[in-house]
Amino acid sequence: MSTGVLDPADFRQVLGHHPTGVALISSVTAEGTPVGMIVGTFTSVSLDPPLVGFLPTRDSASFAEIAKVGKFTVNILAHDQEPLCRALSRPAATKFDGVEWSPSGNGSPLLPGVVGSIDCTLESTTPAGDHYFVTGRVESLAIHRPVAPLLFFQGGFGGFVPGSFVAPSDGIVAGSIPIVQRIRNRMQELAHAAGGEVTAYAKVADHAVAVATVAAPGVPPSTVLGSKLPLTPPFGEVFLVGAPEAEVEQWLASAGGSTDDEVLSVSRERLAHACRHGWTGSYAGDTRDRLLFPALNEYGVDSVTPARQREVRQMLHAAVQELRPVPLEAQTLYHGASLVAPIRNAHGRCELMLRLCRIPPTPGADIAAWGLELRRLAETATENR
Repeated sequence: MSTGVLDPADFRQVLGHHPTGVALISSVTAEGTPVGMIVGTFTSVSLDPPLVGFLPTRDSASFAEIAKVGKFTVNILAHDQEPLCRALSRPAATKFDGVEWSPSGNGSPLLPGVVGSIDCTLESTTPAGDHYFVTGRVESLAIHRPVAPLLFFQGGFGGFVPGSFVAPSDGIVAGSIPIVQRIRNRMQELAHAAGGEVTAYAKVADHAVAVATVAAPGVPPSTVLGSKLPLTPPFGEVFLVGAPEAEVEQWLASAGGSTDDEVLSVSRERLAHACRHGWTGSYAGDTRDRLLFPALNEYGVDSVTPARQREVRQMLHAAVQELRPVPLEAQTLYHGASLVAPIRNAHGRCELMLRLCRIPPTPGADIAAWGLELRRLAETATENR
């Protein structure tokens, strides 16, 4: 370890490799003027009592105004609010000009679209070198938009990416395009015949990524290319077709450590149905249609956060019975069937899947027929690999 004079540039470079969250600390002066400062040093401090903290420079005029007021609001910025962050970073008294905001619970500026906000009263201000260490007692707090936060890292801004997405996905997705292109006309024919939507997904780590989608006339596509679905039990069974039992057990264990026998049972039933029939799916359900499927349409379109992953996992568990591939009654109408089939590689493993969904109310006999058509289409893609 060096005992010489520390180079400020080295200090910034090394510490810049540690990402920090970005927040606006805001307040309103006695005259009603909004004041605020962007910080990359906001942190939680204590649970009992509830304290948070940040470190403004000792010569910060904005903090001097906030300290006079004695209360402030922490606005946790979202990953797509970098332009707003830069505008509010200006050392100007007019930095809030043109910035939309509303009063928080304590009257401080609350920005629209932030991840969350925390109303505080000033607790303490302690000198810390050329900064202050400021703590605030939390009076109230809320999540407004559960998306990825804005981060400052190596001198630039960015967003949080879960580890499951730090993968060489470009090559996997690119490799699937020629396969899907060869069956695209058949996908279109099936979508038209069933009156729904057919989408091809490629497996990337523990998610399925949409690489192609077609829909019947009058059916607006609901799947965004590049969007992701979590391969969390009881979802993702198609990609376990042809897999050794050890890999199946690993997939089952990915259900968040759940020991829920119902989840494990339905997961195995879906996998067994896919292996036996070449397709599987679910056919109806209020929780599935009202909560789970809308959430899955939004999942992975914007930023996938751990909170959103937990939310979708909870919905999967809540709708688990509705995802069971129960025997179909030939004359019974089923609303919103969702069917999947594996496209296998040369080793018999599934790396691509086809999904048929958004079909109108359909008798059970017809759903079974669509399942067979989906399987044949997947087999055609397998043969043409």
